[in-house]
Amino acid sequence: MKIIILIIFFFTFNSLANNKFGDNSGKPLPRFISIKSSEANLRIGPNKDYPVILKYTYKNLPLMVIDEFDKWRKVVDWENNVGWIHLSLLSNKSFGIIKKKTDKYANVYDKPDRHLIGQIGSGNIVKINKCINIWCEIKVEKYKGWTKKTNIWGAFKDEDFN
Repeated sequence: MKIIILIIFFFTFNSLANNKFGDNSGKPLPRFISIKSSEANLRIGPNKDYPVILKYTYKNLPLMVIDEFDKWRKVVDWENNVGWIHLSLLSNKSFGIIKKKTDKYANVYDKPDRHLIGQIGSGNIVKINKCINIWCEIKVEKYKGWTKKTNIWGAFKDEDFN
């Protein structure tokens, strides 16, 4: 009985230790967010005095937050560019980028694994409404459907949300 309790304690402690939270926001790290304006500078460090690495010109572009410092977030984009962006330029809205390595298009279904209603090209930014198991419901302009999470950069494989 003591061994079972020790094993449960060990696994519980390890899973809690692996969960990291931002010092400033208290939110989990890493997590996905998006750019809320059509222009945002990615900087080498968490201050406007640091040089700009690149300028994003797409609203709703998803980014992964990997660290925090005051009102700055260290982020990674879908092309593995890493730098700091001011919190005022970011949104918690869920967006993703269609990413297909073997094909140019991702299939979109009316419901998870049901009727194919279309395809969406790699590189398109989509609104992620919800993710359940291996599927995410996405929206592009007025069109809505379901695609596999593996087609999207902007949701973790074990992440479910409504």
